Amino acid sequence: MSSSLLVEAKRQAASTGLNLFGIVDAERFDAWQPLEQRTTTMLPDCGTIIVLGSGGRAHPRNFSHPDARIVHGMSPQDLIAFERAAAQGLAAMLHCRSVRCRLVEPVAGQRLNFVRLAEAAGFGTVSPVSGLLLHPEFGPWVSVRAALLLDGRPFGPVTDASITDLFQPCCNCARPCLTACPVSVHDGLGNQNLARCAEHRHQGGCVSGCSSRRACPVGAEHRDQIGPDVHRYTDGIVATQRALGSGVWRLVPRFLRGMR
Repeated sequence: MSSSLLVEAKRQAASTGLNLFGIVDAERFDAWQPLEQRTTTMLPDCGTIIVLGSGGRAHPRNFSHPDARIVHGMSPQDLIAFERAAAQGLAAMLHCRSVRCRLVEPVAGQRLNFVRLAEAAGFGTVSPVSGLLLHPEFGPWVSVRAALLLDGRPFGPVTDASITDLFQPCCNCARPCLTACPVSVHDGLGNQNLARCAEHRHQGGCVSGCSSRRACPVGAEHRDQIGPDVHRYTDGIVATQRALGSGVWRLVPRFLRGMR
């Protein structure tokens, strides 16, 4: 039952545009996370995490789904909403199979570290230079759309899917991602000043997409086409500013912004 359920879950995710699917042992993941960012703070009996995402330029618009025609011409925001609905559909399917789960999305202010979670799921390696998640095929052109926190281990024991020991693309790189950023968001040690990024975007910068991502040589053939990136931060500029307290939210206390 567990293996057949896993196959069904993967098939449903792929059919709705989520071509990145991974499972993570919650106990193993939580052991490396701060207390407030552990999955058990959101679902006490969490034992398994399903990580859902999409990668590559063509996939979000060309998956095998009866209603695939509706995604053509969609904006990045529309595609994000479409993939969120796909994640919700998968959660509903698991509930119908008597698997209790909680859907968590990478919205601003969310406690779960989605970049590290994606790394644990085998979606790639977090760059020690830029802090961006880099997939072996798609490079930085990946987005994590949701995580499903599952009670127990309905699929049985979960093996470690991390590929960080095998995939280290930044070791011999000239680091064009650093110099490409017009406001030096990345410090070269894997840290990002997201408040500076949000402020730059608020002032009209990087309208056509993230310059650091576009400069990365890994998966260059999968770059988003000219225009707002499909594979970008999930939140829009307003939500990002609200979480970081930048832009119009600079003078608003955190508790009034509705953040945890």
